[in-house]
Amino acid sequence: MKPTYLWACSLIVGGLIAAAHVEAEQLPFGNGEETAKPQREWSGFDEWTTSVAYSPDGKSLAVGTYNKIDILNPQAEGERKSIELNTGYVQAIAYAPEGKLLAAGSYQTVTLIDPAGDDQRVLKGQRGYVLGVAFSPDGQTLATAGEDETARLWNIADGQERLAFTEHRLPVTSVAFSADGTLVASADGDAEQPRKKGTAYIWDAATGQVRATLNGHTRGINCIAFSPDGKQVVTGGTDETVRVWDASTGKPLKMLEGHSRPVNALAFSPDGKTLATGGGGRFKGKNDIHFWQTETWEPLTTIAAHENRVTGVAYSPDGTHVVSTSYDKTARLWNTRAAEKTSDSGQ
Repeated sequence: MKPTYLWACSLIVGGLIAAAHVEAEQLPFGNGEETAKPQREWSGFDEWTTSVAYSPDGKSLAVGTYNKIDILNPQAEGERKSIELNTGYVQAIAYAPEGKLLAAGSYQTVTLIDPAGDDQRVLKGQRGYVLGVAFSPDGQTLATAGEDETARLWNIADGQERLAFTEHRLPVTSVAFSADGTLVASADGDAEQPRKKGTAYIWDAATGQVRATLNGHTRGINCIAFSPDGKQVVTGGTDETVRVWDASTGKPLKMLEGHSRPVNALAFSPDGKTLATGGGGRFKGKNDIHFWQTETWEPLTTIAAHENRVTGVAYSPDGTHVVSTSYDKTARLWNTRAAEKTSDSGQ
């Protein structure tokens, strides 16, 4: 089944995967659109690649596509394992913090998978596609975002739904936990009605009480993430902007412009010093990854990453690589040091 919504954001917040340090000289920087080449490309997918996640130890990549997940070795192009799900497009993927569990959101289903074996558990309750998944920092709770206009929290131990957040009035496209696990952020938008303004909320993970409402995007919001220190929330929208918010008050802090297509994916570097944003839409070109320096929110560099829209971006736990997925049916690995050299040579 083809999904009705395919602008759901895929994200990895570095602070929730593994402790790592990224030296400043490893980060890409410069101005303008660069022509960096990927360090590695995985092709051979029959359908769009719609989501991606790095394992906490950095030894595996999980790539979602139609009816399955492929587990890839980022260091060895030929190593590939497929996990069949048969639940439509895998719109969102997340590894649990210890790496022993993988959550996949697809049509009316969240599947919990042992990536080392074949064991699977299914969480059912949401209608339509599940567009976002995120583990709490302690790995005991899973947050999900759905087309049914709800975000939900599930107990991992017994698979029972613990809380349903029902403030949204559009499909919920993305969900994220704060680094301390006390807050959840969720965002909404409707690809069938892209001119409708999206709204994001920051809410209490224990009670579901709204802490802040984030209004500002002029169209739907496709993705959301907490900064690793938990002080800021970042959103990306169909209005081609990235917006930065104060996580405690919901106050808008900055609007980042530069994308020429909808922003579909966000990923913070593990130390929080850099943000990668991926874009692309219905029209040809501008399927880029932008890098931003988070201290000042100045642009660092832009990579012309894919031949069709970027659907997911994720940093490696050590911050030296970014992986991206796309409607061009590939996954690509980018070396941030190589991007830096390309930026320098273009100046």
